[in-house]
Amino acid sequence: MASPERNVQLRYIILDACMAQATREESVVWTKEALLQEVNRQLREDNPATKPIAMRTLEKDIVDMETTYGLNIVRGRIGGKVHFAYAAGSDGMHRANLTDNEGALAHRFMQAMDRFKGSPAWDWWLRSKSALQGQLGLIGSRLPEAEWKPRIVHPPFSKDARRWYEVLVRAAYERTPLRMAFAPGMGDRLERVAFLPDQLIHQEDGVFALGSAWDAEIEAFFHLIVQLDEITSLDAVAVNWPEGLETPEFHWEGYVAGRMAVTPGAVSDEEQSVQVRVWVANRLAQRFMKEPMHGSQDMRIEHAAEGVIFNLSLVPDAQFVRFALQWGSEFQVLEPDELRHELRLATRAASDRYAPMFGP
Repeated sequence: MASPERNVQLRYIILDACMAQATREESVVWTKEALLQEVNRQLREDNPATKPIAMRTLEKDIVDMETTYGLNIVRGRIGGKVHFAYAAGSDGMHRANLTDNEGALAHRFMQAMDRFKGSPAWDWWLRSKSALQGQLGLIGSRLPEAEWKPRIVHPPFSKDARRWYEVLVRAAYERTPLRMAFAPGMGDRLERVAFLPDQLIHQEDGVFALGSAWDAEIEAFFHLIVQLDEITSLDAVAVNWPEGLETPEFHWEGYVAGRMAVTPGAVSDEEQSVQVRVWVANRLAQRFMKEPMHGSQDMRIEHAAEGVIFNLSLVPDAQFVRFALQWGSEFQVLEPDELRHELRLATRAASDRYAPMFGP
């Protein structure tokens, strides 16, 4: 049976939809009797075992909605009966302008999804549910319309990422290779391979597909990371995938965990994680104690020269070089020597780009 708390929120949503409808359409009239009948009808539709509410519960709900959400509900009178609507120009409980009973439908959908709590994708659903509730207006707000804005912000899909995302996800679950064309670095050169996606990774600079590729021209098999923005076409028809080709299992989790971020390109099995020691100024170190810079960060620290020494285990690739350089004098790599030399060259190259172009 539905919990009392769930039914309270569902009743609010039903009442809100009814009064919003009465505000939009002058011909629609919702008396207390009609509201009571409609609320009980939708409660039974949601759960046949739900007990109907009494008139006094309905009256309390309307008062509570006014108090909790700051609503301006107008009580009119026709033929001796009171009817309810929102004041003209005022906000209802929600800001999504959902029509008819769409708010109740969205509420039921989210309640149904909550039954899967604890599944591997639960964190994803928790973020999505919160964003949908806010964006669809299922969370009441006292803010005036001019001050309302989304409160949960994620990097949006680009046009191309949105175009290819669902196709790649289905292929990854169905283990179906795709014929793919992509332009590395969005340059003029176009590559064509048969691609079997294994995972999709969301990063700040876009979405990346990780999988196995077969190049028919050179008859070579390799592991490949491609950014969805670089893909120009995907086709599941007549894929040139060698019959009987078994893709060697690749530990993508370990590969991703050993890097600050993934980058497009063929994957090399030769890169290994190394021990990296970095010095961080005290002010910046406080941030990394709360939010580790990398999953391998050892929380056992050393204090030295108005800073902190952290130990990491990762692949010191181009992403890490960019990460280290962005902090300026507050961040310094101590070991290994090869990485210090690489950072010295990168710093010198950046300095040379800003040498005087002409004259003193």
